[in-house]
Amino acid sequence: MLYCKKIKILIISTTRFELDGITNVILNYYRAMDKSDLIIDFVIPNDIRNDLKIELESFGSRIYKISGRSKKPFIYVKKLKMLIEENKYQVVHAHGNSCTLALEMSAAKKGGAIVRIPHSHNSKNKFKLVHRMLRRTFNSHYTHAFACGQLAGEWLFQEKPFEIINNGIDVSRYKFNVVTREQYRNKYNLNEKIVIGHIGHFTFQKNHDFLIDVFAELYKVNNRYQLLLIGGGDLRKTIEEKVKFLGLSDAVIFAGKSLEVPQLMQAMDMIIMPSRFEGLPLSLVEAQTACLPCYVSDAVSKEVGLTDLVNFISLSKSSKEWATIINESVLRDRNQLVNKINNQIISAGYSITENATVMKDLYKSYYSTQLNSH
Repeated sequence: MLYCKKIKILIISTTRFELDGITNVILNYYRAMDKSDLIIDFVIPNDIRNDLKIELESFGSRIYKISGRSKKPFIYVKKLKMLIEENKYQVVHAHGNSCTLALEMSAAKKGGAIVRIPHSHNSKNKFKLVHRMLRRTFNSHYTHAFACGQLAGEWLFQEKPFEIINNGIDVSRYKFNVVTREQYRNKYNLNEKIVIGHIGHFTFQKNHDFLIDVFAELYKVNNRYQLLLIGGGDLRKTIEEKVKFLGLSDAVIFAGKSLEVPQLMQAMDMIIMPSRFEGLPLSLVEAQTACLPCYVSDAVSKEVGLTDLVNFISLSKSSKEWATIINESVLRDRNQLVNKINNQIISAGYSITENATVMKDLYKSYYSTQLNSH
């Protein structure tokens, strides 16, 4: 089939469109994808950063803010359906974590989109009752399915088929760089420190409370340990208070949301991620690319272990046991690892350049199939 017209695609983020998590996955694919024969627009739940707005609009994309998803779902679906209908979107690709994606799939079906793709980014969700209640509606309204990994796919789609879309990254941006490492360690006065990093929203899922307990144990053993926390979120203030109460304020850096994650990863010596649940976190793919040892909970999908840098530790173990395991590990020379690790990341299918081509081909294939069946 010849593609004479541009395919109109609407990307929907069901979570806040910010510099982390799902947003980074969406932007990585968008930036790497050949958009010459596509029109890609966005629906997001919050006001967009001005620099992102300028960037997306420079490619001809339009951004629509539609809020009220959880508080006024019927109005949300109605607005979404009208937008899809008026702009004649043929493909709707919605990113989320549960069967609440039935809202987007329902709006897309009513609005006339012939390809409707929910994209699963997690292996659990806190809205368990609503998730179960919407299961039947969800199953009957989507046409194709994406997931960031096997666990995330099985969680949302159960026995139904889905396509695994790896959370690809620009490998060159995260590749270990000794010059950048020195520059950023100087900038943050980290030269004599053993820097533990964590990238993620301050939420229940990410388990910062336990992370601080682990760090406190490590700091008792060796006061050269320094904790660098990147991200924002509702629980940040609570964690700041805990750090202050434990007398660790000088040893913990709250860096907030940052555009310099690749550079800050070079300054780190390891990552600790004791999440209560995860799909396949992009930050751990990035951390491995930067040749960082990663100590992660056994609640994180095992699929993230793309290299031998990932060490899984049970959440049933105490913070002291975590600290002992971490402290007794030997830090390896990242310069000697860099080529081997980068080849492993690319071989495992996490290069965004290749993955964006795969996603675009799937869009076109799905569209062609659905068009011919109507």
